[in-house]
Amino acid sequence: MIDIRSGVIVPLVTPLAADGSVSESDVARLVATVAEHVVALVPGLSTGEGWALDDDRWAAVVGHTLTHSAGLPVLAGIQRRTTAEVVARAAKAVALGAGGVVVPTPTGPGVTQREMYQHYVAVTATVGVPVVVYHESTVTGNLLDPATLLRVCELEGVVAVKDSGGDPAATRRLLAAAPPVAVWQGYEDLVGDTPGVDGYVLALANLEPELCARYASGHVGPADLDAACERYRLAAPDWYRHVKEHLCRWGTISTPATVTRVGERV
Repeated sequence: MIDIRSGVIVPLVTPLAADGSVSESDVARLVATVAEHVVALVPGLSTGEGWALDDDRWAAVVGHTLTHSAGLPVLAGIQRRTTAEVVARAAKAVALGAGGVVVPTPTGPGVTQREMYQHYVAVTATVGVPVVVYHESTVTGNLLDPATLLRVCELEGVVAVKDSGGDPAATRRLLAAAPPVAVWQGYEDLVGDTPGVDGYVLALANLEPELCARYASGHVGPADLDAACERYRLAAPDWYRHVKEHLCRWGTISTPATVTRVGERV
C-alpha cells in the first residue's frame, strides 16, 4: 500500500528515441536525476503526454519507470476517455507493478456529476491499488463539483487529490472541508495561493527537483518557482515540449520529440 502525503511528486515526461519508441535509457537517466528530491514518480500523466500515448508507449514508459524507480513509489497516470478504458488501462498498470493510479473523470461533453462519481466508484472497486483523483478539466472538459469531489474523497481506495482545477479559492475550500485524503497542488503558479496543501505534483520537478523540494520544505518561496517557470516557459500550452527541450539540451534525454502537437496545460 502506498502511503504518500507530503513532498514533491514528479509527473515525468515520456522520453522518445529517434524511432519513436520510449527510450528506457532516457527514462533511467531522468529518474536518476530527480530521485533524491522527490517522493514518488508519475509516468503517463499530462506532462508525459498521457492523453496521446498508445497502449505500447504507455506500457513502456510505466514499465521502464518501475524498472528504474530507485525504490520510489510509482503511480501510473491513466488518461482514457471512458470508465471502461480507464479500468482496462489501470488493470494493466497493476499487472506491470504500479503501486497506484492517477485518474481523471471521463472525457467529453454531457458527463453528469453522478456519472463522474460512479466512475470513481467503478475504478476504486476494480483496480485494487490506491487511486489519486486527477481534478482537472482541460483535457476531459469536466470538473467535479465541490460536493461531488468530497464524496469521491470518501471512497475506500482514494488516497489523494491532484488538484489541477486552476481555482485556488476552490482548493482552499476543499482544504477547509478537511477531506480524509491528501490534497496536492498541481500548478506551480498557484502554490503561493494554496497554503496548507499536503504536497505538490509539479512538471518543474523534471528540471529543478531540488528547487521544488526546497519549496516543499519551506526553504524558498513561490517567487523562486515563478522565476523558474518563466525561465523554462512552463506556463505555455505546450509546456511539456519546453521541458523536453531543456532536458535534451542538458543530455538527460536523447531527443525532444513529442507524441503529438495536441494538448494544453493540465
